[in-house]
Amino acid sequence: MISFFLTGISDTTWKIAGEICGASANSYLLLFHIFALLSAIVVLMKTRTKIKKNEFFLGSIIGFALIAGGIASMQAILRIPGIIFFPVSSCGNLLIVTIMANILWKEKPTNRQIVGLVIACIAIVLITL
Repeated sequence: MISFFLTGISDTTWKIAGEICGASANSYLLLFHIFALLSAIVVLMKTRTKIKKNEFFLGSIIGFALIAGGIASMQAILRIPGIIFFPVSSCGNLLIVTIMANILWKEKPTNRQIVGLVIACIAIVLITL
C-alpha cells in the first residue's frame, strides 16, 4: 500500500514538473537523480556497505536505463495527456517485466495473470481511443 501511494506521488510530481518546467523538465530529471544518488551514498556510508565491481557495473547499467527512460517519459508527458501516458506506461512495464521474467528466470505466468494482462492491454487501447 505504501509503495502504491509513493509511486502515485512520484508520478504526479513528474506530471507537475512537465507542466511547470516545460522544455526544461530535464533539469527536474537531473535533480531527481542527483537526490537519489546522494540518498544512496548516505545509506551506504551509514551502513558501511562496500560496493563490489559487479554491483557497480549493474547499478551503472540500471542508472543509465533509468535516466534514458526518464528523458523519454518526460518527453511523452510533455506531448500527451497524463491520463493516457500513465496507464500506458504502467501496462507497458507490466508486460515487459512479465516477458523478461519468463525469459530470464523461466517464470510462467498463471492463466489468471495472463487474463489480467490481456484485460489491461484492452483497457489501454480503449483509453487511447
